[in-house]
Amino acid sequence: MKLPRIASAVAAAAIAPAVLLASPAFAADTPAPAAPTVPDQAADEPTGKPADKGTDKEADKKAEKPAEDPQAAKDRAAVQAILADPASGPGVREAAEKALKGSAADLRKFLEVEWAREQFTDDRVRVSQIINAGGRAVQKAGKAALKTDTQAALTEFLGHGQHTARFEDDRVEMLRMLAGAGRGITEAVNRLMDSGTPEEVREFVATGQHKIRAVDDRVALFAMLDGAGPGLKEGIVNLLKGNPTPAELRTFVTTTQHELRDDDNMVLIWAMLNKAGPELKKAAIIAINGTPADRAEFLKTGQFTARDKDKAAADAQTGKDGTGTGTGTGTQQTGTGTGTTAGTTGTKSAANTHTTTTAGGSGGALANTGTQTALIAGGGAAALGAGAGLVFANRRRRRASTKG
Repeated sequence: MKLPRIASAVAAAAIAPAVLLASPAFAADTPAPAAPTVPDQAADEPTGKPADKGTDKEADKKAEKPAEDPQAAKDRAAVQAILADPASGPGVREAAEKALKGSAADLRKFLEVEWAREQFTDDRVRVSQIINAGGRAVQKAGKAALKTDTQAALTEFLGHGQHTARFEDDRVEMLRMLAGAGRGITEAVNRLMDSGTPEEVREFVATGQHKIRAVDDRVALFAMLDGAGPGLKEGIVNLLKGNPTPAELRTFVTTTQHELRDDDNMVLIWAMLNKAGPELKKAAIIAINGTPADRAEFLKTGQFTARDKDKAAADAQTGKDGTGTGTGTGTQQTGTGTGTTAGTTGTKSAANTHTTTTAGGSGGALANTGTQTALIAGGGAAALGAGAGLVFANRRRRRASTKG
């Protein structure tokens, strides 16, 4: 072995421990190799879990849909606000919904052109509807707005004009209520005419009057009972037993009571035919075939005129026969067709010198010859005859009961 090779070997052996002892410090300064990484997985590759396809599709759509232009976004918000406004009419709402489904140009077109056009059409329709349901003042103001045919005129009427005109109509309506009104309605109307606001007057005309009038109508019904004819009395009792509504009370006072009074009048006239003279019989038949007003007038005055004619004829016949004496034998019967309305108690009437008062304040004359019997059609206990009159009475009362 040559000397240089030996020297190299010895040197390497000498420095090996030093190199080994210095290795930890060197390792600390040297970075460790990176851990092996999992390769990136493609979006379509399975991961072991089921993919949420719906979420992926929504994400794809969002990624594909470009951001809306700022102006278009403002227009969309404005159209949505118009659609949500309760005051928007059907034409405006339909056009707004269509614009929201369209493009940014559709939104802009709606705001600049279609909105005003549809609003004008809707307002014209609303004014026409108000005219149809309104009173004279409302109709006049509404027609003037339509005649002007501008958006400003329509807007003014809808916002202010109709209310001013309706207040005028409501005051006129309250004045009409006073005709034949009961105490409650009269007091309420007078108070509102003096100091009622448009809102108070509107509420009274629309709803409040009905509650007050129901009280007045009950008072009127109880007043009718005092001396009512059999048919009318039965109708009142049956109505009150049924806990009637304000509308049912109003119908009875304004309509049904007159029908029942006419039934009672018809019964009285039929009863007269039993012992009627020629003139009385003829007048009674004419009344039976006539109107309720004809029957009421016959019982009030016509029967007495006919009886006088029969008496005069009988006296003349007696004079011809030479007896020189004679008296009337017919029984005079009275009745009226007047009744209470809206709390009033009717009107008083009298004939000849003997009168009797009915429940409604109406009266009739009694006979001044023969047996005096009070037979009152507007009220009072009726002394009815037999035969066709009683049959008619039973039939009419059954019909009235069926109606109730």
